Amino acid sequence: MSKNASTAEGWDEEYEAGRWAFLRSLPESGRYGIIGMWLSLTDTLSDVLDIGCGEGLLYERLAPMGLKRYVGMDLAPAALEIANVDPKIAALRAGDMHSFEPEPGETFSAIVFNEVLHFAEDPGAVVARYVPFLKEDGVIALSMYSPKRPESGANKLIARLWEATDDTTKWDVLDDYRLVSDKKGVTWRMRLVKPVR
Repeated sequence: MSKNASTAEGWDEEYEAGRWAFLRSLPESGRYGIIGMWLSLTDTLSDVLDIGCGEGLLYERLAPMGLKRYVGMDLAPAALEIANVDPKIAALRAGDMHSFEPEPGETFSAIVFNEVLHFAEDPGAVVARYVPFLKEDGVIALSMYSPKRPESGANKLIARLWEATDDTTKWDVLDDYRLVSDKKGVTWRMRLVKPVR
């Protein structure tokens, strides 16, 4: 497997070459379904911020569920150009998850980190920096690909993020999944959290 890009230009090349088109496949849909139901059942589909939105696949999955407002942010402008969103309810912004700032006064009912936190040295710190952008009853959805090797760098990052969000003085864990696709032979770790205020 080739190494992922690390710059906006590199990500643009990958999206333009179609490297990430597989994310539209049926075996990828399970995690989108879980995220969608989490947001639906917590009544947080009103204002969704999707960090690392890529081509806007989460938007496509949430729109039929009653999504009211969506902001997708990604490092790759080419991915945002591929996205097919309704500009009446959706905005796409180029940016980096480590430095992204919403518009003044803008807050969100849900913030989603779907397969993007592998690109953070300290995923717990990245997630924590978004808490001020949440509405009072807002939630944060986390999804991370978990390789088969327990000692992989990705699994070490997941362990650090889960340890950070296990802190009951800061986080309320609303749901926790280990999602396995037998079709793809892939596992994802997923968690829905709410900051303790």
